Amino acid sequence: MHISVVTLYVNDVDRAIDFYTNKLGWEKTMDAPMGDGLRWVTVAPPGAQTAFTLSKNFPKMSGSAGGFTGAIIEVDDVYQAHNEFRKLGIEFAEPPRTESWGGWAMMKDSEGNMLGLHSSAPAAAHAH
Repeated sequence: MHISVVTLYVNDVDRAIDFYTNKLGWEKTMDAPMGDGLRWVTVAPPGAQTAFTLSKNFPKMSGSAGGFTGAIIEVDDVYQAHNEFRKLGIEFAEPPRTESWGGWAMMKDSEGNMLGLHSSAPAAAHAH
């Protein structure tokens, strides 16, 4: 058993696809018509079991883009990821820092959704 999909609300599906595939290097794992102009689009890191579905105006779903999503992406080193992502023009809501539970930062996607970045203990080597 595993989590297959987490919903991420977006204002512009194509812009979000571009962000996740071209900036983060993820793969578009599905893009299927759902009728009434809706699409089921999923993106995921290469080889991952869990994907984000980029949702815009699905009936019976209440949500909007922007704010903290509750989604956390595990990276090897939040400081290194921060440096790489900043070079790609990715905005951060919180710069990287070291906590007792590891490295932490919060970045924003193209839709203003905030995603946590976490790395385990090795981030402590970058403590300031």
